[in-house]
Amino acid sequence: MHVDINLLGGFAVVIDGRAVAAHAWSRRSAATLVKLLALRPGRQLPREQVVDLLWPDLLLEQAAPRLHKAAHYARTAVGVPSAVVLAGDVVTLLPDAEVVVDVERFDRASGDPASVDEAIGLYRGDLLPEDLYEPWADAERERLRVSYLELLRSAGRWSDLVAAEPLDEEAHLRLVQEHVEAGNRAQALRQLESMARLWRNELGALPGPAARALHARAQAMPAVEPSILAPGAGSTRVPRPATPTIGRRRDVTAALSLLDDHRLVTLLGIGGVGKTRLAAEVAHEWAEETGLRTCYVDLTKVEDAGLVAELTVSELGVRSGDNANVVQMLEEALRGQSMLLVLDNFEHVVEAADLVPRMLQWSADLRILVTSRARLRVAGERVYEVHPLGRRGENDAEGLADAVALFEQVATAVDPHVRLDQHADDVAAICRAVDGLPLAIEIAGGHLRTLSPPLLRERLTSRLGSAAATSRDLPDRQQTIPAMIDWSLQLLGPAEQRLFSRFSVFTVCVPLEAVEAVWADGDVVDPLSVLVDHSLIRRTTGRHNEPRFGMLSLVREHAAREAAGDAEVARAAHASYFSSWLDDLYERRWTDATYRWLDDIGEMLQEVRAAHSWAARADDVPLTASITASLGAYWFLEGNHAEGLRWIDEMLAVEDRLDPYVSARIHLAAGFMAYPSSRPEARAHWELATELFRGLGETRLVAYGLAVTSATYIGDVGHVELSMQMNDEALALGRTTGSPALVAQVLNVRGELTRVAGLDDLAREAYEEGLQISGTLGDEMYVAVFLSNLSYVAEHRGEHEEARRLTHRALRICWAQGRRLMAAWTVSQLAGPEHALGRSELGAVLVGAGDEALRVLGARRHPGDVPEHARVVMLLRASLGDDRFEELRDEGARLTLDQVLARILDGEGDEGGDDGGDEGGDEGERVRVPVQRAVQERVGKP
Repeated sequence: MHVDINLLGGFAVVIDGRAVAAHAWSRRSAATLVKLLALRPGRQLPREQVVDLLWPDLLLEQAAPRLHKAAHYARTAVGVPSAVVLAGDVVTLLPDAEVVVDVERFDRASGDPASVDEAIGLYRGDLLPEDLYEPWADAERERLRVSYLELLRSAGRWSDLVAAEPLDEEAHLRLVQEHVEAGNRAQALRQLESMARLWRNELGALPGPAARALHARAQAMPAVEPSILAPGAGSTRVPRPATPTIGRRRDVTAALSLLDDHRLVTLLGIGGVGKTRLAAEVAHEWAEETGLRTCYVDLTKVEDAGLVAELTVSELGVRSGDNANVVQMLEEALRGQSMLLVLDNFEHVVEAADLVPRMLQWSADLRILVTSRARLRVAGERVYEVHPLGRRGENDAEGLADAVALFEQVATAVDPHVRLDQHADDVAAICRAVDGLPLAIEIAGGHLRTLSPPLLRERLTSRLGSAAATSRDLPDRQQTIPAMIDWSLQLLGPAEQRLFSRFSVFTVCVPLEAVEAVWADGDVVDPLSVLVDHSLIRRTTGRHNEPRFGMLSLVREHAAREAAGDAEVARAAHASYFSSWLDDLYERRWTDATYRWLDDIGEMLQEVRAAHSWAARADDVPLTASITASLGAYWFLEGNHAEGLRWIDEMLAVEDRLDPYVSARIHLAAGFMAYPSSRPEARAHWELATELFRGLGETRLVAYGLAVTSATYIGDVGHVELSMQMNDEALALGRTTGSPALVAQVLNVRGELTRVAGLDDLAREAYEEGLQISGTLGDEMYVAVFLSNLSYVAEHRGEHEEARRLTHRALRICWAQGRRLMAAWTVSQLAGPEHALGRSELGAVLVGAGDEALRVLGARRHPGDVPEHARVVMLLRASLGDDRFEELRDEGARLTLDQVLARILDGEGDEGGDDGGDEGGDEGERVRVPVQRAVQERVGKP
């Protein structure tokens, strides 16, 4: 008997090629006993030592019954009577079997210099991650981890080392060195920026002299041309396949050849044929050959063709704007870009096909690679048909060999000891039966843990024989994947089938808590694990390295058909969960950095929309209103104003059915939607909300309502005293609630009120305290706001170099975070200090660029900035003359927001040199640590 025991990356036992099912280890003590013994030399320990390690609080005689029960359950799980033997004073694991423990294999390979790569491959993760709090595993886990890190270091695998040990300074610097030597300035600076952020967050310090020296070298390299700069925080990277791609070499070469001669190429094929994987391979090779960047857009994230432009804008790194102007935003983001845009799964939104040729018109250097089950049928489209691996035209034998190779890859991943050479005919028959479709092969191969190849072939043929025998040129062969899913579902238990159908309510990859919310039948982990194992649900990693779960679109469609009567129950639970999730985020906004909760909502926006849609259809007014009420500030800061106005108007129409607390929050959100165009209307909503909150005893929301209401009086000279009284009360209440983010926002409004009223000392005091709070929270978004406002105060004092420097800092943060609306507000703010420093022509260009950016975004200048802007425009006209001013303003309007930001932040066209001579550091240092440096310099705190 041969037994493989895996402990690295997770516990698993495989006996003669058969994996012990996860549910067999439902008794934790049984699994723990096997793990403990597997880690010991000879797989045995004295009985007393076992007891001391597993039950340290019990005497030997008290623990004896527990040990016997654990041994019994372990034997039952393994299915071997001699799996755990208690003889005399010794406990032994599998004494009569040939046992291979992956930890032992790792140790042997890591001790052999010729087997370093093998050892690295064996380390699938830290030892027993499910037992992080077991003292008996701690020392061994740390030893193995240290050994693994040293292997990565000796092999020069610096990216892997950074991923495994983020604070390894040598690994970071080696990566930067590689980028510098390769001439890649942007990647070198990004790596240094990431390193500085990590050092700041984790160590409270900056990287050392070696990092600064490399930064100076990278900074001295040629700057990236503005035409290929990534908008905002950068575009979404093309996913890299986790396993080698089989049988697509000719397809990759052909697609690359087409991209050389055509600007729009569509990879066409049925679902599950591997179009996404092929597109990823093509995009990565294209990027390596051209040195240009790529952006990936997964269109399964939206169901409505009208949202394609919005999603594309988001994936390009753009985070602001109004739905009504999202196409203009897309045009502005793509204009002048040299890149490859990958639009994946277009068949979901084929009605948006006319948008694609328009994208190509906006940039002559843009190429688009589409994957779809249907042609776009637009001008300039060149189609490349992607066949299943079993259909390779004149050489069908080669295609079948590729299909078999893929099956073997999947099978060995599921069971490393599977022997397929004895079942070659069965494997070939399975691959033919599923028409060589990669997704179907992967699903089928995943069942080899439970079915032998002959039995797998038998079951497969009974379900799919007729479909596979149908003419392959007919659309009916598209039924292969649904049939495969039907068959796969029949191998699952009732619980897994129910979870499969309920999971169809999710559109994007969601956290475990969301899955639990739609599951009311006990612990969801077991059925979820089975579905992941059967490739019906895929596990990914979220932004914070937390597990996320999602379905392929075709699988989701099938699951929705299976849901039937269960669907409404699942949708109700889904809507309730995301309403509660939004409530939690609403609480976080008072104590957390603004960009974090904004990004969280943006990531789950499709789920939020689905929840709102169901609640509205079900006429569940309280639930619909709760979802709507949580999004006011999100809509205001991130755009989507048209959607916000529609949802809010629907709730105001049924206000008599709302709870007073929710009604107050609806009016709060309504004020945000009205504020850009009508401050009196916003004031009316906010005054009503504040009155309701006061009656409910909601102190924190009273403070917030007072603060935003006072903001409607900015620049109103007749109500300075009234607005300051409101703000004073808001500030006092905010300080009593322990809500630092709220206090910072109140202080920002206070600064605006006093600055516009000419009370600069009070404004500066408010801004600097707000900057200190925002810096402590790590809220870079509000740090940028305070820096830009402080620049006005500096300019009023005649400190024009200081004003210029502060504005530059604010713009760097806006650009790095993709906050285009804030950048558009701030860019023309530079015109004042540039004019005062003798660069009036540049100031006029900046005014034009800022005005145009706001027009494209469908936004208005912030009320507190209007008088400042008017003053500067008047000075520029007086200095340059009307004709020259208009000429230069038109020149600025022809620049994209990214081009003008590149021009001023990289020093191009800037007669003043580098950013005003920041003492003690260069521009790169300021880019990497804007929050910490800004707070230290303005407030004087370490």
